[in-house]
Amino acid sequence: MKKYKLLLVTVMLLAFSFAKAQEKIVWEISSGDTAQQRILFRQINNVLTAAPDTKIEVVFHGFAIFAVLNDTGYFHQQILQAHKKGVVIAACNNSLKSRNISKDRVIPEATIVPVSILEIAAKQREGWSYIKAE
Repeated sequence: MKKYKLLLVTVMLLAFSFAKAQEKIVWEISSGDTAQQRILFRQINNVLTAAPDTKIEVVFHGFAIFAVLNDTGYFHQQILQAHKKGVVIAACNNSLKSRNISKDRVIPEATIVPVSILEIAAKQREGWSYIKAE
């Protein structure tokens, strides 16, 4: 009987720890469409309003790479606000290279990752939820 009680307590503690686990979300955006980017930032704000401790990383690649450049980013203020709230802004180096864009043009708040898909896959291996912005 003691074994069953110990097992039950262990299961309950594990269930409680999973329920209290911090959410971690990696968002992927490849579109240069400003309407889709606007929706992305609204969704990020909605999540952080409902669950302020959520860890978020947004991976910009493809045509979305222009959103994280000093001279072409339409949502620079939203990126700065998200960054101040702890959101990691990741820019794909492959997307920069394929468009002959210098890393110097990337906003200082962004982290440059070698390959967007590998960054997303690594986050998923670490237990992050994946969201494709569309």
